[in-house]
Amino acid sequence: MSLLIALAAALLQSPAGAAPLVTVQSRGGPPSQIQQSKDPLSGELDQALTFIRTGKSADAIPILDQVIASEEARNKDEKRLIFSARSLTEAILYAGLGASQKKSAVVLDGTWSAAYFAKGFALIDVGRADEAKAYLDKAIALAPMNAQFLAERGEWFKNRKDWANAYSDFESASTAAELAPDSAKSFEKRRALRGMAYARTEQGRLDEARTLLEQCLKLDSADDKCQHEIDYVNGLRPKGN
Repeated sequence: MSLLIALAAALLQSPAGAAPLVTVQSRGGPPSQIQQSKDPLSGELDQALTFIRTGKSADAIPILDQVIASEEARNKDEKRLIFSARSLTEAILYAGLGASQKKSAVVLDGTWSAAYFAKGFALIDVGRADEAKAYLDKAIALAPMNAQFLAERGEWFKNRKDWANAYSDFESASTAAELAPDSAKSFEKRRALRGMAYARTEQGRLDEARTLLEQCLKLDSADDKCQHEIDYVNGLRPKGN
């Protein structure tokens, strides 16, 4: 039975009004569980994200610390692989990752990984970027196919002119963008392609950079950032090429 079919069947069998804990059985591996209930700490996370969006990242950090501490304490005795997904698509994939390793996995909602990510983002915003990477790493460990998280760490490497690691993260983000919610899919894919192109440009691999940017424009011909970067790359090419 496929993961998707098993998940759908389990959801249909859940009692009315219950927050289902779905057991997904994949052939060749142990069962995994996908927790669909809303995390009680999601309200605090939303408050912290509001602070970040309104330029008050310093106020967001202590709230995020509380969310992170609570999540870590609640899951400290968990022996299964733990993932934190923002969508059912990601959740199904993570459950399958556990099965492929012949390990049980539990897939929580996106609160825990988002709290790590937001802490990293807030630290960068308040000028503490060196501390941020550890939190971006933790977010990605919980959500390894979240394009937003991967691209942000790519930016972290890019700002340090670490082009190889920047390109690797943006490339992973480009792949992961296929799993993003429909409303974010194009944006996250284009951001990843621009990041890959930036790294290739700095490495002097201009033809590859242009190809990546052309892929970006195919997704959205009105992407001004992409067009600007194509013009920049064209300006770097030797005349006659």
